[in-house]
Amino acid sequence: MELQWVDGADGLAEAAAEHVVAVLARFARPVIALPTGATPRGLYERLVRRGRTGALSLGSARFFNLDEFVGLAPSDPRCYAAFLTRHFLGPLDIPAERIRLLRGDAGDLPAECLAYDGALEAAGGIDLAILGLGTNGHIAFNEPGGDWKLGTHVVTLAPSTRRAQRLLFASEAEVPRQGLTMGIATIRAARAVLLLVMGEGKAAALGALRAGLPDPAWPVTALLDHPRLTALVDRRLLPAARLP
Repeated sequence: MELQWVDGADGLAEAAAEHVVAVLARFARPVIALPTGATPRGLYERLVRRGRTGALSLGSARFFNLDEFVGLAPSDPRCYAAFLTRHFLGPLDIPAERIRLLRGDAGDLPAECLAYDGALEAAGGIDLAILGLGTNGHIAFNEPGGDWKLGTHVVTLAPSTRRAQRLLFASEAEVPRQGLTMGIATIRAARAVLLLVMGEGKAAALGALRAGLPDPAWPVTALLDHPRLTALVDRRLLPAARLP
């Protein structure tokens, strides 16, 4: 693992953008797995800016998302598909044929998971998986104690994960209790992984990662043996991210 300390949200966003540009230059038709949430917002702003000025070409790139809420249609502004369309895919006018996002409103969720894995396989697998980090160590919606051998699957969201999504919904009761997620096996198979770590409450998960031991209680530690794992970490977490 290559761990780089960066200075605040702007430092993380700029370093992430430079890293993404460098990785994508290695692939003719890159396949990219995209995260949502506050952490990657600055990254997307910078990639959109580069795309509009010609400093970044995504003309052949294909895009997948990491996870989605069960029960929300793509038109629902609270869903992850809508987030990605609003902040990244839409501003860059990425054609629909190069986008495959999870359908949380699918009538047959296991079939949707199988179809998603089939689309990933047909695309040749992931060249770059961009990840955030949950307070409980989850990556995508892979929660503590989950099976690291799974592909895309349905998951019950942990209480801490649901609390982190509370601001998207009018009440706590409206926060979905299930999600669809790209599995850890799929993420580990990505040719490169970029982990973005920023925000309150992430120190314990970061400490588990830095301890260097795979631990099912901390899903992020499944990435420890990945040959091309880069972690960009807000320097403000350093004093709190004690090794266990």
